[in-house]
Amino acid sequence: MVNDKTTDPSAVHVPPKELSDSNSSDDLKKKDSLPHQPAPTTEEEYPMRFLAIQFPNLFCGRGGGEIYMNWFTSFFGFAFLWAFAIYCMASPDKALTTLNEWKAGVTEHFTWFYIAANPAFTFFTFWLAFRYGDIKLGKPDEKPEFTDLTYFTMLFSAGIAVGLFFYGVAEPLFHRNDNWFASLDYRAKDEVDQFAMLITMYHYGFAGWSPYLIVAIAAGLASYRYDLPMTIRSTLYMILGDYTWGWIGDVIDGFSIVFTVAGICTSLGLGAMQIITGSGRLGWLDTDALSEDELTNKQVTVIWCITLVATISVVTGLDVGVKFLSQLGFGLGMILLIACSAMEKTSFIYNLLCQTVGYYFQFGIFQVPFWTDAFGQLEDGEGRDPLDQSAASWWMNGWTVFYMAWWTAWGAFVGLFVARISRGRTIREIVLYVFVAPLLYNFLWFCSFGGMGIRQARQAEELEYLGEEQFGD
Repeated sequence: MVNDKTTDPSAVHVPPKELSDSNSSDDLKKKDSLPHQPAPTTEEEYPMRFLAIQFPNLFCGRGGGEIYMNWFTSFFGFAFLWAFAIYCMASPDKALTTLNEWKAGVTEHFTWFYIAANPAFTFFTFWLAFRYGDIKLGKPDEKPEFTDLTYFTMLFSAGIAVGLFFYGVAEPLFHRNDNWFASLDYRAKDEVDQFAMLITMYHYGFAGWSPYLIVAIAAGLASYRYDLPMTIRSTLYMILGDYTWGWIGDVIDGFSIVFTVAGICTSLGLGAMQIITGSGRLGWLDTDALSEDELTNKQVTVIWCITLVATISVVTGLDVGVKFLSQLGFGLGMILLIACSAMEKTSFIYNLLCQTVGYYFQFGIFQVPFWTDAFGQLEDGEGRDPLDQSAASWWMNGWTVFYMAWWTAWGAFVGLFVARISRGRTIREIVLYVFVAPLLYNFLWFCSFGGMGIRQARQAEELEYLGEEQFGD
């Protein structure tokens, strides 16, 4: 329950009237008009269920320190996740079937919601940058904590790094088939391959980053301008008021833990699969000789190793572990990108890059982001095209809705992380770095690796055609 002190609005750190007054239209026309509130002096100003745990200096620096946790929120997330894990381990086949049915049901009934919400986030974020871009996440005279390059590498590593490596070649190749554009017989192969690049960039463009930005800006303003706790519940203070600090806020933060774990599990699973498969391709591991259980054990071992490294990175702090791993990951990615681009037909990659940028801004801002594949999702007997020139009925469920759900699940974690490293930056700077810089990098990445994959696939198709036509083989 909410502490009795919160029945008096003045007992809460940010009175609703003060927030309302600071957002008047006249003030917001001025540069960085939002006032900065003094930091709270007592924990009673946030009547949450705090539990302090003392740690030695091994974890918290010189002299040790305390880590505060909300026991109700932690127990809620812990219990929910363990209940889900036990259900999946007790009946894995039944759980797989049930979860797939739920996922298909969500896609069938709520595709419109996932699709429409994302461009709404995107346009709203650009409007914020245009209208209130000078407002800073921090005091008006506060400087950014990290350099521009370090800031970008942290964004790159936190946001979509695993996806780039896992889907860099594979996704453009997948999109040469089964979608609504590729299913029409009169499309030329060149058109289909270019549209495959467009769909890939749609998934990793503004659509991927807009949920992060919404959370980051809201959490950053709440924390750095009004000194509210850096939690998801703080972003809803203007809606919930004093109830933010009660059980409603606890449940919100508890579900943010659940969603974060869901997003991390997806990324860890993709990363582990790629590492094991890559090790087999390089001859480091004989994956063909492994049983399904042995292969799963290898993947679990990889996940444990990644988790250990990530834990060390977090414990050593942003300035040491996270910063170092971000720069290392980005640097290795750049080496791989430059090396592969140099050894490929480089002029083709640059041509594809220029062409894809234009294609994206022509079709990837309004047309594709609102495409729900309404006719393609119809099953036989529901009005599906009898000539079967529609998209595969599972396509939206397997690709676009999956991506939108994945980005949303990551929203709490990545959004708070972006807010944490964005202190001292204006809303316009954050939108520029989080939207524009990664978008341009993704263009370069997917046009390089995706372009290589498509060109080599076309070479194979060309050889197959010549063999059949010229040599009858």
